[in-house]
Amino acid sequence: MKKNFSFFAVLLFTVILPQRIKFNANIRVTYDSKLQLGEKYYHNQRFFLVGNSQDYYFGAAQNYLNDTRQYKSIGIDTRSISDYFQERIIRADNKTTVFTNIMDSKIRYDESDRLQWVLYSDTKIINGVKCQMAATNKYGRRWIAYFSREYTQSLGPYKFNGLPGLIFELYDIRDDYHFTATKVEKYSDEFTFNLSGYKLMNKKNYLQAKYNMEFTLAGYPADMGEELRKEMQSVYDKKKKMYNNPLELKPFE
Repeated sequence: MKKNFSFFAVLLFTVILPQRIKFNANIRVTYDSKLQLGEKYYHNQRFFLVGNSQDYYFGAAQNYLNDTRQYKSIGIDTRSISDYFQERIIRADNKTTVFTNIMDSKIRYDESDRLQWVLYSDTKIINGVKCQMAATNKYGRRWIAYFSREYTQSLGPYKFNGLPGLIFELYDIRDDYHFTATKVEKYSDEFTFNLSGYKLMNKKNYLQAKYNMEFTLAGYPADMGEELRKEMQSVYDKKKKMYNNPLELKPFE
């Protein structure tokens, strides 16, 4: 019995261990953004990026505080507060993980896409830092980035990385999604996060599950009553019209 217990303990450790992300960060970047979430609705959102030259975490401000257990930093427990942009990004060991909390569900998917950038000679000054232009086509949009070689971290907002320097500004040519670095600071802390509570799915199933939970009554009991069901579906239909411009127009590109 003791041998069996030892075997299962080792097996459990083996299964759980890969879900724990840990890396030493050396930079923290604050991005302010304008997000055109729908035809008639936009939202200003602050994001944080912490990482090193290869590994990083990117998330909206309150989610970052929650994920790094700083939810009591302002004297109150803010874990129940969240941001609209619920998806967070962790890149570690050359793999990108996207994860989110919706209602009572925690889901994630992995991908390892590499962006193909074209560098241009155009430059401009952003917050006192000289930056060079680059462009890529991804997710159904054409993206323009301005990066600085003064910061060697090959990082940027969302899944955008791979340039020879830190991205200070990123936007698509329709200017639906526009990120600008407003603060860059040295950061010498260890980042840790356990993904074991998030169900791993392929990207297609993840996006379908996310859609169902955000815009349908899939998570509600079948016996909730026809009148209430119609009222709730009407609310979700209005929400769907409001948030009809996702960042990834072609998520499987």
